[in-house]
Formats: sequence, C-alpha cells, structure tokens
Amino acid sequence: MTTETPSIPTAGVKVAESLRDKVRLGLIWSAIQSWTFRLSSLGVFMVLARVLSPAEIGLYAMTTVILTFLSMLAEQGLSEAVVQRETITPQQMNTVFWLNISVAIFLTISVCLLAPFIASFMKQPELTRILQVSALVLPISAASFGQLAMRRRALDYKRIATATLASTFVGSAAVIAMVLAGFGVWSLVFQAIIGAVTFTLCLWFRPAWRLTRATDIRGLRPLIGYSSSRLSTYVLDFANNRYIEVFLAATLGPAALAVYTVGLKFYQALMQMFSSTILDVAHSSFSRLSQDRPALISAYYKSVAITATVAVPIFCMVAALAPSITIVLFGEKWIASAEVMRWTALLGAIQVMQFYNGTVYNAIGKPSIGLKFMVVKIILTFSTLTYFRDGEMTQLLYAYILSQLAITPASFYVLQVLVGISLIELWRRIQAMIFGCIAMMAIAMSAYHFLQGQQFPEIFKLIICSAAGGVGYIAFLFLFARQQLVEVFRLLRSRKS
Repeated sequence: MTTETPSIPTAGVKVAESLRDKVRLGLIWSAIQSWTFRLSSLGVFMVLARVLSPAEIGLYAMTTVILTFLSMLAEQGLSEAVVQRETITPQQMNTVFWLNISVAIFLTISVCLLAPFIASFMKQPELTRILQVSALVLPISAASFGQLAMRRRALDYKRIATATLASTFVGSAAVIAMVLAGFGVWSLVFQAIIGAVTFTLCLWFRPAWRLTRATDIRGLRPLIGYSSSRLSTYVLDFANNRYIEVFLAATLGPAALAVYTVGLKFYQALMQMFSSTILDVAHSSFSRLSQDRPALISAYYKSVAITATVAVPIFCMVAALAPSITIVLFGEKWIASAEVMRWTALLGAIQVMQFYNGTVYNAIGKPSIGLKFMVVKIILTFSTLTYFRDGEMTQLLYAYILSQLAITPASFYVLQVLVGISLIELWRRIQAMIFGCIAMMAIAMSAYHFLQGQQFPEIFKLIICSAAGGVGYIAFLFLFARQQLVEVFRLLRSRKS
C-alpha cells in the first residue's frame, strides 16, 4: 500500500497537464472547424443576397427557422448530457443513438404531413416542397449526434474539425454549382443534405464507439434528466431569439424581415463561431473541473479574459464599421441593414462574455438556473416588443436589444453567489480590453468619416479603417495589458504542439 502512495500525486499532475494540453488543442481545432463552416455559410449568403429578391430571402429565413427548431428537437440536449457525465457506457450510447434516430424519423414524417398547413399559415405556398425535402436532413444529422458527443467528451476536436472541413467543402461546391445553374433557394436545401451526409460519414469512418444492439434503458434516465433541462433552455432560447423574426414578418411585412435577416447574418455568424469555438471546449473542460472550485474559478477568469481580448474587439469593430461591411458583403441595396448589424454586434460583444456564465451553471450540474433566466428574458422580450408594436424597425430593434441585456447584471451576481466568482477581480482582468475597444471604435469611425468624402472603393475604406482601429487596439493593450497579449500569443503558439 505504501509503495503506491507516491505515484498518486504524480499521476494527478500528469492528468492535469494532459487535460490542459487537450483543452488548448481542442480550442484551436474547434476554431478551425467553426470558422471554416461559418465563413463558408456567410460567403454563400453573400452570393444569395446579391442574387435573390427580398421575398426569396424572407422565404429562406422562414425555412431556416423551422429547420433549426426541428433539429434541436431531434437532438434533445442529449449531446451535452453525454459530455457532462463522469462516465458513459457503450450501452448508454447505443440507447442514445436509437432514441435520436427514432425522434428524427418521427419529426421527418410529421413535417412531410404538416408542411402544407405550415406553408398556408405563413402564406408561402412554395414553402411546402422545401420543408418536405429539407426534412431529410433530420435523420441524417441525428445519426452523427452520438459520435459528435463522444468526440467532444474526449476533447477530440481535431476529428470534428476534419469532418466539418470535408462537409463544408463538398456542400459549398454543390451550392455554388446550383446557384450558378439558377436553382435559387433550392441550392441551400441540397447543400444542407449533402453536407449532413458527408459529415455523418466522416464521423462514422473511425467511430468513437461502435454501435450494437445492446441498450441500457435505465442508464438513459440520468441522461434524460439533464438533457430535458438543456432542451427546455434551447427551446426557450430559440423562442427568445427568433420571436422577433416572426414579429417583424407579422407587423412590418417580409421586406422588413429580409432587412433584419441580412443585418443579423454577420452577428449570427460571429456568435456561432465563437460559441462553438470557445463554449464547447469550455463546457467540456469546466465539467472536468466542477469538483475543484478554485480551479474552476481560475479557468473562468482566464476564459473570459481571453474572450474579451480576442472576440469582443471583433464585435466592436463590426459595430463601428457596419455601413461599410454591409455594402462590401451584401451590396448597397441592403444599406438599411447596417443599423441592425451595428446594434446586434454591440449586443454580441456583451453576450460572448456572458455566455460563460451559463456554461459554468451547466458544468456544475445546475442547468435549471439558465432555464429560469431564459424564462425571464422571454417575458421581457415578448412584453417589450408588444409595447412597441406600432414602432418602426429601429424602435423595435432597440427594444429587443434592451430586453436581451436586462438580465445581464443578475446573471453575473448569481454566479458570484453560487460559485464564488469575484466581480471586482473579473472587472480588473478585462477593463483594459474594454477601454481598448472603445478607443479602437473611436479610431475606426473617425477614419471612416474622414474617408467618406474621398473617391476610394468601399472595400479599400473598410481595410484602412479596420487596420487603423486594430493597430490602435493592439497598441493600447501593449501599454496597459501586455501580459494578456502574451497569454493570447502563447495560446496561439501552442497549436504547434
């Protein structure tokens, strides 16, 4: 017994070092996966925005809303439940797989039967066939949920990135060919199907677990308990974020929905890239540290600080140069979308840090806290938009953003009480980045205002103003937060290992 005692702390150190290395590599590969996929999607949308009419863009937005909701129902929150569990058996994974597939098939059949009624309700008859064909994505994607969860659990984001890169390349090639051939919105439908098939095949080529007929119904119960709470949060978050789209279509018409959709696209791309890049890895690593409170708090501080250094200035730059970005990406006909892009980007600058709070709640096994916050947020959003229902687009936009930010102070306060996070210490770690972003925005907007009277191409103005703001931001951090810059560069260099 005594001869084994010295090996225990050594093993603990090795495990901690291994986890740290996996988190670093996971963060980098997750970034490659997410950014490649989102930038490809944004590039496709840029082409469509220049080719399709506002009515067609509105139809595309409706289809996306419905498919996103159904995919969420098919997944059921079980992926996060698998990642969060201390141990998982092959029998439990088999059960999760068959449950996901069964629900996905049921939803596919339901969509095929209900598509005419949905299209009639939305007064878009073209939506019927699009929904029926698009529903094929559900069972195809459901087949990958289990493998994806196991890869995330092992922090094997390299394999996930490889599958994503393959599906992105194949799907993008297909959609470009179909757009050039004149298929319009249908090109996106087939891009989704082809991409889902490619992604699923890549993950199953070398499976993280091998599917068998052995199941464990009892072992599914603890997973269902966690996943049901997560699914409820997903559904509420979906209603909170997408209600404004339905509201705009009902009150201001499809043209207003198209303007909002185009302006929102860059915000969505950035939020999805950063959330899947950072929060997926954070959930996995925070879950492993849930029993070590000091280590969890330290990881939280570092995660928020790095996000404030890298992600927040990107959102702020988008807000500062929203008119130029809108013209360059989508064309001058969508200049009305610049106001939507500006204010949603500022919203994203706050949300991208706040999202870590929910990740900590989930990691310590208390997802119900996030659920309660979401209920309050939805009540605020619904009531605020209803109060300003007779207002213009900008008034509704401001009302929506204020309702989204209303719970932010309470979210940080609950984290302080529950976990022991010091808000003073957190502010000390990120204040230099916040002031740096303010200086960056002032420089970029001043440069753009100066170039407005010059006869330069819009993309040239965007590059010059972005460069001026970026240099100003880095110079500010070099003077007031040099250690944080070193930490970010160290993280980037760790990719070589």
